Parts: sequence; C-alpha cells; structure tokens
Amino acid sequence: MRLYIIGPVSGHENDNVDTFEEARDRLKAAGHKATIPHEKIPAGTPWRQAMRMSIRELLSLWKGEPRYEGVAELPGVFTSKGARCERGICEQLGIPHKTVDEWING
Repeated sequence: MRLYIIGPVSGHENDNVDTFEEARDRLKAAGHKATIPHEKIPAGTPWRQAMRMSIRELLSLWKGEPRYEGVAELPGVFTSKGARCERGICEQLGIPHKTVDEWING
C-alpha cells in the first residue's frame, strides 16, 4: 500500500526527520511504499507554505487516481497543529489513516 506519513515536525530537532525516516523504513520493510514530507518540502520552508505543500502532496493524483492509499500517523499527531489538520482532511475525505504500527501489524 502507498502511504503518506504525517506527524509533528515544527519545534523538533532536525524537523523530526529521524522519526519520519524510521517510520518510513519500518513501513517499507512491512511491504508498504511510504513517503515522508521531508522528501517533498525543502527544509526551512515557512510553516504555512509547508502545510500547503504537504496537503497538496497528500491529496495529489497520479494518472487520475489518488497517489496515496492511506496515511500513517506518527506518535504526537494530536499535539501537532499541522498533523491534526492533515488528519482532519483524511477524516472528512474518507482517506484511511492509522498509526504506523497499525499499518505494519494489519
């Protein structure tokens, strides 16, 4: 399954990239294709612009179909203003979203 990973970025050392990369690697080892925002959004991008870019990526299409089949959530998703926004979009649009562990353990 092709997944987009969401979670806290701002206020974390190195924009929390290590946590995102670890989740991506775990999901890939479990057979998923996973993308992290850091692959799509340049470091230092202002928060509002970064959120627009992340949401655009989350909702992007490939050959007329959703690029991502679901969203994997990192711990702390409820403490992150941006991740809560992305999760709300998933809920409103019916995009499957689960924790990284839930995707891995089925």
